[in-house]
Amino acid sequence: DPDRLKQVVSNYLSNALKYSEASKPVAVTLDHDNKFVRVLVCDEGPGLPVAEQQRIWERFYRVEGIETKTGSGVGLGLGLHICRMIIERQGGQVGVESAPGYGSTFWFTLPLAEAIEG
Repeated sequence: DPDRLKQVVSNYLSNALKYSEASKPVAVTLDHDNKFVRVLVCDEGPGLPVAEQQRIWERFYRVEGIETKTGSGVGLGLGLHICRMIIERQGGQVGVESAPGYGSTFWFTLPLAEAIEG
């Protein structure tokens, strides 16, 4: 579902921009093999403690004490939960690699569609 994938990438990007200094880069990369595609959004924001990295995917969960750099900072804690639901319903996985003070890389994988032979 291309529209839902746009929603996921948009959410990952808006979060990266929201929590990063305007002068710091946010990078999007795409990788694939014969079975899966992997999209990564990397930032140089505050990073997340290990204890928070699994909880951020929960509905209505918001990490306390992380300052937003742009935007209103008001959120419901639904964005990442919705992203996880979208990706998992399409056969993929979501994840984050992060450390406090070193930024975050949010990623998702999706299975590649099999080529249709005609």
